[in-house]
Amino acid sequence: MSILLDDAVRWPEPFSWFGAIPAIEIEDWLRRNQITIPSDLIELWKATGGGDVFESETILRPTVQTLPNSGFVGDDIESANRSLSTARNSDGLFIFQRGVFRSAIRLRDQQFVTLDDNFMVTGCYPSLDEWYVYTIRTEFGSRYGLNSIGI
Repeated sequence: MSILLDDAVRWPEPFSWFGAIPAIEIEDWLRRNQITIPSDLIELWKATGGGDVFESETILRPTVQTLPNSGFVGDDIESANRSLSTARNSDGLFIFQRGVFRSAIRLRDQQFVTLDDNFMVTGCYPSLDEWYVYTIRTEFGSRYGLNSIGI
C-alpha cells in the first residue's frame, strides 16, 4: 500500500475520494488518450478515483464511464490539461493535481513534478510516494497528526 493510501486509512478525515475506478476503464482511458502514466498513480485511481486531500488539494480523476463528468465538473484531468497550451507544454507535462500548487507527470521520463504559476518545474520526484511525502504531506500533515516520514 502507498503512504498516501495508508494515511487515508489511518486518518480518513482529510481525504474525500471520488470513488474507485475499475482497471478496465482506466486502461480504456489510457488507450483513448494515447498516454502512459506511472503505475503508482494508476493504482491510486483504481483504489480512489482521485479526490480532495487536506484543505485545498485535489488529485484529479480521469473521465471514465464510472465517473461521468457531470458530478465532478472541473475536477477531471482533461479540464485541467486544457489549460496547458502547446507552447507552454514543451516538456510534455500532464497535470494530475492542483491546489496550493500544481503537479504533473512529465511524460518523457515519467517523473512526478511540481509546477509554479508559469508551469515551470519546481520539484521532481521519482514516485507518487515521494511526491506526496515531500509536497502535500509536508505542507498539511502536521495539522492532522501525521508524523514526519522519510522515504
